[in-house]
Amino acid sequence: MMRFVFLFADGTETEPNTQPTRVSLRRDADTPADSLELTFTPSGPLFSKEPCGVRMEHGGTVLFSGILDEHSVHTKAGVRTEFFSLRSRAAVLLDNEAMPGQLRMPSLRLIETLFLQPFGLRAEGEDFSPKAGELVLEKGTSCWQAVCSFAETFLHCTPHCTRAGALRFADREPKTLRLSDVRETELSHRPYARLSRVVVQNTRTGAYSTVYENPAAAGVSRVRYLSAYARTAPKTLLAQGERAVVRLRVTCGGFVDADPGDVCGFPAFGAPCERMRLAALRYRYADGGEETELTFEPDTV
Repeated sequence: MMRFVFLFADGTETEPNTQPTRVSLRRDADTPADSLELTFTPSGPLFSKEPCGVRMEHGGTVLFSGILDEHSVHTKAGVRTEFFSLRSRAAVLLDNEAMPGQLRMPSLRLIETLFLQPFGLRAEGEDFSPKAGELVLEKGTSCWQAVCSFAETFLHCTPHCTRAGALRFADREPKTLRLSDVRETELSHRPYARLSRVVVQNTRTGAYSTVYENPAAAGVSRVRYLSAYARTAPKTLLAQGERAVVRLRVTCGGFVDADPGDVCGFPAFGAPCERMRLAALRYRYADGGEETELTFEPDTV
């Protein structure tokens, strides 16, 4: 059974005296913050004071720990409904802007001090030494974009958030999933996601003159432009588009504890599906039933 512990600003923790009637947990590869929605139908107020967060556990394992975005109370025909919307703690990196400027000889220790510690987060990694060069932060850059830019430029990895509230500066180690109680599958081919060309700005002249072509997109024209200071490499952008062309949605009964990046094979669906990686997970509980919807994309293109 799922366990929900509500957190309060004074440091206290309380479990509600009733279980939620609806639960939705979502994890996505393209955002550092997981999301959780809870619906209760209690006879009276759940708490005497406003909570600030929730921890969700299953079998002693923490599945989610996050901050409250919204709490609403609705009453109709004598029925009271309390709704909670939350995101994991990494959401603060999306909600806050980094101070514009240039960081010379940046280090993971400096990134932790500037962008993580103010929000109660910490960095995990093996290389905290200063790096030759500078990190340019333009106006409007979020703290999440800042830490990603540093990691991809100087540590050659993509950071990810752990459930314990740390930001790990290393590539995620994928698990191999073995699914059971598969209730539904849906394979989609989405040619609209394929890019034909990426054009990159020249740092010296400012002209958009360097062109990267996608041979697989013959007869299709979908073009993207990248500035000279873009954080995404053109080949990465083309590869992302190719992976998004094929999507496999698998719905399993019960709860499947998986993270974006985990891998699973579906050879019965053809070569592109022989090895797929998880792009999104959504767990739903409602009316006494539960299921997990998993969305996969090809692991290689």
